Amino acid sequence: MPIKCPKCHSDNTDTARFCSNCATPLPSQEDILVSPTKTMETPVEELTTGSTFAGRYQIIEELGKGGMGKVYKANDTDI
Repeated sequence: MPIKCPKCHSDNTDTARFCSNCATPLPSQEDILVSPTKTMETPVEELTTGSTFAGRYQIIEELGKGGMGKVYKANDTDI
């Protein structure tokens, strides 16, 4: 498994002690810690016509949706 240089991000052999590109000392295999990650699930809150979001925005209608989310027309009740 190649070791990435912490400075220039070049790939180096797993036996290299120094980066072949910038001569930065490389961590040994024992120094590299791998910890599992956990994906946290975010509860999905569906906004509907007439509902209130963030305590101040009253949803009027959904204007559109795409791969990154939805766009709503809303009324700011604080102004």
